[in-house]
Amino acid sequence: MKRILATVCAGICLTGCTMQTLPGKTRNRMCGSFVADVTMTNAESETKATLTRYGLDAWCVVFNEPAALSGVQLDFLDDEVKASYKGLEFSVPQSAQALKTELSGLMEVVDNMSAQAELDGRTEEGQVICEGESETGSYALCCAEDGMPLSFSLPSYGLVVTFDSFAEQEINLSTQTETIPKTYPIEEPTDTQSVPGEANEEVPPEQAAQAEPEQPVQAEPDGIQGE
Repeated sequence: MKRILATVCAGICLTGCTMQTLPGKTRNRMCGSFVADVTMTNAESETKATLTRYGLDAWCVVFNEPAALSGVQLDFLDDEVKASYKGLEFSVPQSAQALKTELSGLMEVVDNMSAQAELDGRTEEGQVICEGESETGSYALCCAEDGMPLSFSLPSYGLVVTFDSFAEQEINLSTQTETIPKTYPIEEPTDTQSVPGEANEEVPPEQAAQAEPEQPVQAEPDGIQGE
């Protein structure tokens, strides 16, 4: 059913059918990180992939179909795109160059919208369509009333990206501090004249007596005797 709704929405976006429309607004569920299974369709091919957004200008695409691209991964980080297959890096294959450009258009739109908690558009048949311009041309993002993305289209490329599944993810960036328990009591020094770093230990009386220096006994002068 969801696939049918997305197809209908994409048809509306590409053909520009004239029907009554009203201003619409929906929650932006693509402003954070998410994982989605998508189908990319144009006049020449149909490609299935898993699309992951980690954050601003940080994306990953793993192709599932066709067999010629299955397992190929494209990592988009800032303005750099790296291709790999099972950990082995190589240049982006020719068969994926057009998809890379088209996916860059989708990523640009989503990243630009990421600061918005809600998306403004027009409502048609219970769906909200957000339209605009990007570096890859005009676009149309179709969402359900609850903000769930259904499709994304680039008419200039004849591309329709259908969201077969979509799951929001939360990344916890808070750091946890570890408290190290004290294994011995710490006593405040009571002697203000004590040397820092030296423990103020109580000395037993017998040790204190031994520590005191013996006073020399002065002998009485010769010739003086007690009477």
